[in-house]
Amino acid sequence: MNVVDLTHAYGNEMPVYPGLASPSFRDLAQVESDGYAISEWRFVNHTGTHIDAPSHLVAGGNSLDAIPLDRLVTEAVTIDVSHRSPGAISRAELEPLASAVMDGDVVLLHSDNARRYGTEAYWTGWSFPDEHASQFLIDLGVSAIGFDGPSADPVDSTTFPLHHLWLGAGRLILENLTNLGELPPRTRIVIAPMKVIGANGSPVRVFALPEG
Repeated sequence: MNVVDLTHAYGNEMPVYPGLASPSFRDLAQVESDGYAISEWRFVNHTGTHIDAPSHLVAGGNSLDAIPLDRLVTEAVTIDVSHRSPGAISRAELEPLASAVMDGDVVLLHSDNARRYGTEAYWTGWSFPDEHASQFLIDLGVSAIGFDGPSADPVDSTTFPLHHLWLGAGRLILENLTNLGELPPRTRIVIAPMKVIGANGSPVRVFALPEG
């Protein structure tokens, strides 16, 4: 089976969204000294490769534990926008690239920004649909949008209008993905967040299962 991991590793030195607390991963016991190993992990749930649920920004929106699993194990379409300068994508630019998108798909935008992960350039190095392009994808019935960048909005946004648009429509957002350049145009995808009651978001292991 061909499996492509789309998830960045977690660790104490990992990049975090500006303004969020850094994570902490530490051992509480070690096999060599204690005969067993356990660890303590502390991090904000929107750290690293993660998923946003509608309840992240929408009052009364679904939390992750209310999202059916068939929305998390589904088909994904990868759209290559790595040839363009980073920033907002208009509907006129995106529409011709989205001819393969079908109802229920996850759309992944490959900006080739994962190679900048851990650098200052990462925070401005990806592309994302603007309001009209986002609404176009929502109207097509997509289940989620995913980025090899940190957000559905620019990191200097204070109102997060594109988050509100996506999450207000009941869609999911995947942020800080990697290895999107290894995917075919269409593939099976598995999105596996933690199952936490009332979760507005979660770290997530995302992987694709390309045929062949």
